[in-house]
Amino acid sequence: MRRLADILKILLCATVVLGGIAPALCGVHLWRVKEAFSNADGSIQFIEIATCCGSTGEIFTSGQAVSSTSHSFPIPANQSGSTLNKHLLLATDSFRMLPGAPTPDYIIDPHFFATTGDTISFSVYDTMVFGAGVLPTDGTRSLNKDPNDATDTTVSAVNSPTNYAGQTGSVTAVGGPPGVPDGTGGTTPMTVTPLSADGSRLRLGFDTSSCTNAAGYHILYGQRSGFPAVPGGTYTLLGTACGIGSASPYDWVGVPEPADGFGLIWFMVVATDSGGIEGSWGKDSAGNECGGSGNGGADGTCAVVKNISNTCGHL
Repeated sequence: MRRLADILKILLCATVVLGGIAPALCGVHLWRVKEAFSNADGSIQFIEIATCCGSTGEIFTSGQAVSSTSHSFPIPANQSGSTLNKHLLLATDSFRMLPGAPTPDYIIDPHFFATTGDTISFSVYDTMVFGAGVLPTDGTRSLNKDPNDATDTTVSAVNSPTNYAGQTGSVTAVGGPPGVPDGTGGTTPMTVTPLSADGSRLRLGFDTSSCTNAAGYHILYGQRSGFPAVPGGTYTLLGTACGIGSASPYDWVGVPEPADGFGLIWFMVVATDSGGIEGSWGKDSAGNECGGSGNGGADGTCAVVKNISNTCGHL
């Protein structure tokens, strides 16, 4: 039925254009909700919409909204060029920090859609509907729909975000290392509290109680352009803060500004043992150990040797 509706809309557009009337609906109605991704708590999400049916002129997106039952994002501009097999990527700001993430076309709020079931819509033209337990939240898979399939069947697959420029990738948002003790026997993720309005001073809280072999910690940081181009690649650091001690929280003074134009600084707290050997930086989306340019993937400044069996790193 949807395919028939698409044909009728195309015929209507042709009639309107031939009649000399401005095409109010033409050039936007063949976008489809293609992919939805979320981590377990909904703080990292993306929605991808894509054109269907061999359409080349679906450029009039200005003012058309991508929505869930609780949020709405009106696309602020029209697109340019041919829209044949094009994608628009809307993602949370935290998505941009993930290795392998293509640059989002638009930024949406965290928790934009509910992980327990929701309806994601593009204007009045298409929806992706899923119930409880359908959306993957393992940090690697997403919910997908073929834009050219009139049945609107959804399937789970490894995420593959793609933006309008054609940049694509795959990310992982799997819960990682020990966090900060929550007072009930469990932990919460590392906490970051701004101590100044400009973000140049941050208070970092991280778990020290479960890292029994950690003698100290250091901060590794970089900017968006320092992420590896492909999984398994080397992280390029912008700098380090060595020897921050063994107590949490730590007040990081002099947090740097990014200089590559992306406006993003990423960082991690990594442990060292009594011999100065650095611990794990965590895994990327392909299961590779993340690492720098030093010996065995160490950062090369705070530590020159790395032992990935020390999993107290990657905080």
